[in-house]
Amino acid sequence: MVSHEDYTKWVEAKMKEAQAAADDPNKVWALADLVARGEKVYAANCAACHRPDGKGVGPIKALDGSEIVRNDPGRQLQILLNGAANGAMPAWKQLSDTELAAVMTYTKNSWSNATGKLVQPSEVAAARK
Repeated sequence: MVSHEDYTKWVEAKMKEAQAAADDPNKVWALADLVARGEKVYAANCAACHRPDGKGVGPIKALDGSEIVRNDPGRQLQILLNGAANGAMPAWKQLSDTELAAVMTYTKNSWSNATGKLVQPSEVAAARK
Protein backbone atom coordinates (compact mmCIF):
# COMPACT_ATOMS: atom_id res chain seq x y z
CA MET A 1 0.00 0.00 0.00
CA VAL A 2 1.22 3.49 -0.88
CA SER A 3 0.84 6.39 1.53
CA HIS A 4 -1.23 9.40 0.54
CA GLU A 5 1.91 11.55 0.65
CA ASP A 6 3.84 9.21 -1.68
CA TYR A 7 0.90 9.00 -4.06
CA THR A 8 0.59 12.81 -4.16
CA LYS A 9 4.30 13.13 -4.94
CA TRP A 10 3.99 10.52 -7.71
CA VAL A 11 1.00 12.33 -9.26
CA GLU A 12 2.84 15.67 -9.16
CA ALA A 13 5.90 14.12 -10.84
CA LYS A 14 3.74 12.55 -13.57
CA MET A 15 1.96 15.86 -14.19
CA LYS A 16 5.31 17.64 -14.56
CA GLU A 17 6.50 14.97 -16.99
CA ALA A 18 3.33 15.35 -19.06
CA GLN A 19 3.69 19.14 -19.16
CA ALA A 20 7.35 18.87 -20.17
CA ALA A 21 6.45 16.47 -22.98
CA ALA A 22 3.70 18.82 -24.18
CA ASP A 23 6.15 21.72 -24.27
CA ASP A 24 9.03 19.78 -25.83
CA PRO A 25 10.27 22.10 -28.60
CA ASN A 26 11.17 19.07 -30.71
CA LYS A 27 7.59 17.81 -30.81
CA VAL A 28 6.02 18.22 -34.26
CA TRP A 29 2.50 19.56 -33.93
CA ALA A 30 -0.49 19.31 -36.23
CA LEU A 31 -2.10 22.56 -37.37
CA ALA A 32 -5.38 22.02 -35.50
CA ASP A 33 -3.59 21.24 -32.23
CA LEU A 34 -1.40 24.34 -32.44
CA VAL A 35 -4.39 26.54 -33.27
CA ALA A 36 -6.32 25.17 -30.27
CA ARG A 37 -3.37 25.75 -27.94
CA GLY A 38 -2.72 29.17 -29.48
CA GLU A 39 -6.29 30.28 -28.92
CA LYS A 40 -5.77 29.80 -25.17
CA VAL A 41 -2.42 31.62 -25.21
CA TYR A 42 -3.95 34.48 -27.22
CA ALA A 43 -6.92 34.81 -24.87
CA ALA A 44 -4.64 34.89 -21.82
CA ASN A 45 -1.94 37.22 -23.16
CA CYS A 46 -2.89 39.07 -26.35
CA ALA A 47 -6.64 39.67 -26.53
CA ALA A 48 -6.61 42.48 -23.96
CA CYS A 49 -4.76 44.75 -26.40
CA HIS A 50 -5.31 43.19 -29.84
CA ARG A 51 -8.95 42.32 -29.02
CA PRO A 52 -10.51 38.86 -29.28
CA ASP A 53 -11.40 39.59 -32.92
CA GLY A 54 -7.80 40.58 -33.79
CA LYS A 55 -8.86 44.05 -34.95
CA GLY A 56 -6.75 46.08 -32.52
CA VAL A 57 -7.89 49.49 -31.33
CA GLY A 58 -6.32 52.96 -31.49
CA PRO A 59 -2.55 52.62 -31.74
CA ILE A 60 -2.72 48.84 -31.14
CA LYS A 61 -2.03 47.08 -34.43
CA ALA A 62 -4.65 44.79 -35.89
CA LEU A 63 -3.52 41.19 -36.31
CA ASP A 64 -6.43 40.35 -38.57
CA GLY A 65 -5.21 41.03 -42.11
CA SER A 66 -1.70 41.95 -40.95
CA GLU A 67 0.98 41.37 -43.60
CA ILE A 68 3.50 40.50 -40.87
CA VAL A 69 1.20 37.90 -39.33
CA ARG A 70 0.18 36.44 -42.67
CA ASN A 71 3.51 36.44 -44.53
CA ASP A 72 6.53 37.23 -42.35
CA PRO A 73 6.93 34.65 -39.57
CA GLY A 74 10.50 35.75 -38.86
CA ARG A 75 9.42 39.33 -38.20
CA GLN A 76 6.39 38.25 -36.19
CA LEU A 77 8.59 36.06 -34.01
CA GLN A 78 11.13 38.83 -33.44
CA ILE A 79 8.32 41.14 -32.33
CA LEU A 80 7.02 38.51 -29.91
CA LEU A 81 10.48 37.83 -28.51
CA ASN A 82 11.75 41.41 -28.32
CA GLY A 83 8.68 43.64 -28.28
CA ALA A 84 8.12 46.64 -30.54
CA ALA A 85 7.13 50.31 -30.65
CA ASN A 86 9.42 51.31 -27.78
CA GLY A 87 7.76 48.89 -25.39
CA ALA A 88 4.14 49.51 -26.40
CA MET A 89 4.22 45.88 -27.56
CA PRO A 90 5.93 43.99 -24.73
CA ALA A 91 8.40 41.17 -25.23
CA TRP A 92 6.96 37.72 -24.56
CA LYS A 93 10.21 35.76 -24.05
CA GLN A 94 8.77 34.27 -20.87
CA LEU A 95 6.35 32.17 -22.93
CA SER A 96 7.58 28.72 -23.91
CA ASP A 97 8.63 27.86 -27.46
CA THR A 98 5.43 25.85 -27.80
CA GLU A 99 3.26 28.72 -26.54
CA LEU A 100 4.86 31.18 -28.96
CA ALA A 101 4.57 28.77 -31.89
CA ALA A 102 0.95 28.12 -30.96
CA VAL A 103 -0.04 31.78 -30.72
CA MET A 104 1.69 32.55 -34.00
CA THR A 105 -0.11 29.65 -35.66
CA TYR A 106 -3.41 30.77 -34.14
CA THR A 107 -3.04 34.32 -35.46
CA LYS A 108 -2.03 33.04 -38.92
CA ASN A 109 -5.22 30.97 -39.11
CA SER A 110 -7.85 33.09 -37.36
CA TRP A 111 -10.25 35.78 -38.48
CA SER A 112 -9.52 36.54 -42.16
CA ASN A 113 -5.98 35.13 -41.84
CA ALA A 114 -6.81 31.66 -43.15
CA THR A 115 -3.25 30.97 -44.32
CA GLY A 116 -2.97 27.27 -43.49
CA LYS A 117 0.54 28.06 -42.22
CA LEU A 118 1.96 26.85 -38.96
CA VAL A 119 5.03 27.51 -36.88
CA GLN A 120 6.67 24.63 -35.04
CA PRO A 121 8.20 25.11 -31.57
CA SER A 122 11.60 24.08 -32.96
CA GLU A 123 11.53 27.20 -35.18
CA VAL A 124 10.99 29.38 -32.12
CA ALA A 125 13.76 27.58 -30.23
CA ALA A 126 16.16 28.19 -33.12
CA ALA A 127 15.25 31.89 -33.26
CA ARG A 128 15.98 32.33 -29.55
CA LYS A 129 19.62 31.35 -30.08
